[in-house]
Amino acid sequence: MPILTVKVIARASQCAVVPQADGSFKIKLTQPAIEGRANEQLIALLAEHFHLSKSHIHIVGGAHTSIKRVKIDSESGS
Repeated sequence: MPILTVKVIARASQCAVVPQADGSFKIKLTQPAIEGRANEQLIALLAEHFHLSKSHIHIVGGAHTSIKRVKIDSESGS
């Protein structure tokens, strides 16, 4: 899969993956953006959303910002 652009909203009331018209995603997370907790939840949520293991989800840009670039490897090549 290509690299996705995601806008993360930490400390939301509930988790959600919301596709946007431009092909990006808005991701709502309940964890705060402290000590990587939101990033961990982001990886877990995207893995669940795409039915992949967490090892196939990689943050490749924006680890410390709300706009992130996420690479998703398909399991078919493994």
